[in-house]
Amino acid sequence: MTKLRGKRILVTGASGVVAFPVAVELAKENEVYAVARFSDETQKRLLEEAGARAIPFDLAQPDLSPLPRSVDVVIHYAVLPPTHPDAYEVNAGATGRLARRYRDCEAFVHGSTGSLYQYQGERPLREEDPYGLHSSAENYAASKIAAEFLLKHLSIDYQLPVTIVRIFSFYGPRGGGVTQRVDQVARGEPISVYPGVRNVHTPLYESDYVEKTIAAAGIAKVGAEIVNLGGSEPVTTQEYCQIAGEILGREPIFVENSRAWPIWADTTKMEKLLGPSKVSIREGIRRVIEQSHLRLRSAHHVIGTP
Repeated sequence: MTKLRGKRILVTGASGVVAFPVAVELAKENEVYAVARFSDETQKRLLEEAGARAIPFDLAQPDLSPLPRSVDVVIHYAVLPPTHPDAYEVNAGATGRLARRYRDCEAFVHGSTGSLYQYQGERPLREEDPYGLHSSAENYAASKIAAEFLLKHLSIDYQLPVTIVRIFSFYGPRGGGVTQRVDQVARGEPISVYPGVRNVHTPLYESDYVEKTIAAAGIAKVGAEIVNLGGSEPVTTQEYCQIAGEILGREPIFVENSRAWPIWADTTKMEKLLGPSKVSIREGIRRVIEQSHLRLRSAHHVIGTP
């Protein structure tokens, strides 16, 4: 498993749920440039306290001169939701601009998504499956498909080693889909599920996705290595909400009205190249509940404990 030490590393989207803990971990033994818009100054301060150099920057801007001239590794996790007017500019355009600026780096790790696969029915999605537009996330998927095509071509043109990680259900105390549903269980709110099928997912807990993101730099290759990132333990939404309910003393409520069909990763390639996930879904949910004091206080209030 690759451990990065003594490197100059650019991390984009560094204030986000996924990239923030990656930047913090890397800052322990590397020179980290943490790039984000930083609408929340607290995130900037916390990154600086962790030893990273925080750079407020909008990746929709074509001029990258505020960023360092050269780095050893790029971890590009910046992303905008499809409703944002700059979504394509950041999700696709900035990917190309960063690859051009850092064409001489040792590894370029790009955060893509499992939402870009064509629907394959009730089975895990494999890296060789065709592109498609995930229901309810069509524009987001399209922007990520564009970024992948662009990056694969630039990787060959620039002889730039690239790893494209297709992200499935990352979560932790800072957020994520699983965490949001745990909060819904705690508040007694109904949880939306897709009707008529098993709502299977492959959630990957924070410590696992941090480790695998960093290790992904070690498998970068010209032409791009593409690998799914998800938990090795498939689980349904109903199953993990029941686990949360057991811990919180609440019975989950489900409503079959979701438009987004369930997707989960075939993690065979990930396990071969990066190793299996280590944190079980039960342990991950326990940590989500226990590690957030605000979340615990809210849950205790809901269930009436002192």
